[in-house]
Amino acid sequence: MAPIRVGFLGLSAAGGSWALKSHLPYLTSTSKYTITGVCNSSQESSQKAIDTHGLKEAKAYGSPAELAASDEVDLVVCSLRVDRHFDALKPAIAAGKDVFVEWPLASNSKDGKELLALAEEKGVKTMIGLQGQMSPALHRVKDLLNEDAIGRVVSSSVNMAAALSTAETFEGYEYLNFKEFGGNMMVIPFGHFYDSVSLVLGELQYVSATLSTQYPNVKVKSQDGKIVNTIQRTTADQLTLSGLLESGGHSSAIVNGSGPFKGEPALVWRIEGDKGMIDVRGEGAFAVSMSGAVKIRVQDFVSGEVKDIDFQEDNPGPPGNVARLYEAFADGKSYPDWKWAVKRHAWVDALYESHESGKHASYV
Repeated sequence: MAPIRVGFLGLSAAGGSWALKSHLPYLTSTSKYTITGVCNSSQESSQKAIDTHGLKEAKAYGSPAELAASDEVDLVVCSLRVDRHFDALKPAIAAGKDVFVEWPLASNSKDGKELLALAEEKGVKTMIGLQGQMSPALHRVKDLLNEDAIGRVVSSSVNMAAALSTAETFEGYEYLNFKEFGGNMMVIPFGHFYDSVSLVLGELQYVSATLSTQYPNVKVKSQDGKIVNTIQRTTADQLTLSGLLESGGHSSAIVNGSGPFKGEPALVWRIEGDKGMIDVRGEGAFAVSMSGAVKIRVQDFVSGEVKDIDFQEDNPGPPGNVARLYEAFADGKSYPDWKWAVKRHAWVDALYESHESGKHASYV
């Protein structure tokens, strides 16, 4: 079968971008895909990326519309800043291209719904970068529940140190502090992980949320550590969530924007059953979604025994789950699409609604 031809929006020549760390390693090592187009802010920067990464089959484009019009592109991959997704993706959809975009789909649910409607109208395939759904650790937890390892699920609790919303940020990342841009602590690290929780345990009947901003004045540093600006944060850097799962179990989460206590994991997820408990620990807040270091243990309430649970992570690091998303798409297997993304956007809306109203909010 001929490889799927990829047109890439947002593949820089240098730096530690997500696209370089997670997408490029897979796309340049598989026979199922080939990069045939790159589009950055200008044709010159696109060509620089092509030359830097040795993408011999790729052509440089200067705008999303030019890339979308190419007959040599089957799948458009978008790894741009979230507030640029909407305008960048519309030409691809109009041209009938399949599209893979990073989470979140858009800056808000309204734009996300519009993109989904356009995609459905054109009949194109869509994929959303909620790659935690492909995590071997996550599926091992799901297997344990299916094996009745802990009995009926009584509760789920998450404690996350997101390390994304402290009193400081770096140049180029200011947008993560403005609510209207749509990418922030709640939507990105917590949104990624709670999506994984929902895949395992199901959705919530309703949510109750409290959000606060404890660091409203954020210092902006240059890459050499000098303070160059101060901005006013409009997103939350602290979050608590509670609600009932569709199964009836209790679900809760506490998220803070700072890093974890020294020597402690940034992510702790416990699922309590009536027979035992599953304990999942991630070295970083993105450990599950980015194929990071994860440890799973199970405690049996009757015997008191605690077991370490093995699982096979054959491709650790950021490329792991992203590669599995690409594999699922190429092989016609199950993967999260834009319908799923719009549902997750509704979950985000419910958190805001609950906080603003002081009441429960539903989203399903």
